[in-house]
Amino acid sequence: MEKFFKPYDCDLREYEARLASSREIWDDCSHEWSYSTLDGKLIILAGFVQKGGNLKCAIERYAEDRSEIYRSRIHWVIFRYIWRMIMGDKPMKRPMYDRIRCLDNDELIRLLSEELKKCVKKTCKSGFDYKGQHYIESCWVVSDEYKYDDTILDQIEREHWRANPKENYFDKAERWEREYCLF
Repeated sequence: MEKFFKPYDCDLREYEARLASSREIWDDCSHEWSYSTLDGKLIILAGFVQKGGNLKCAIERYAEDRSEIYRSRIHWVIFRYIWRMIMGDKPMKRPMYDRIRCLDNDELIRLLSEELKKCVKKTCKSGFDYKGQHYIESCWVVSDEYKYDDTILDQIEREHWRANPKENYFDKAERWEREYCLF
């Protein structure tokens, strides 16, 4: 049976606290990571962002009490979330791979937030139950409607280039290999 995920039903403070304490959401090397699907995690994050929550604050709260070993996975997890929304299940290849890795932490979080607003939607599902009765229920989905749409990434890159015209932007991707922990 397919499990449907939905955002948490709570106020923003509690929502942020849940995200800030969740290795299931931010640590892809933990056993908690397997508790939900990637799309399920995106739906939970989208619920927070679409309610007006600030992902940067939730991530900072998560990172502040963690050792470097746990914080080191955050940027890779964010990368996976972004990749799923922009590229779907397509294998990771350059140049999109490097474009995302060139973003600084704030830009990375901004891209994630904007993609969550665009790609995760509440929709209706209808069908028939085992008794043959028709039903309609709401569910949340990660839409493939915007797959291969890098408009938001392009906008963030352009803003960065304008603000830092002398920076060698594409060398920033290498810091993911050199620096163990970005958060």
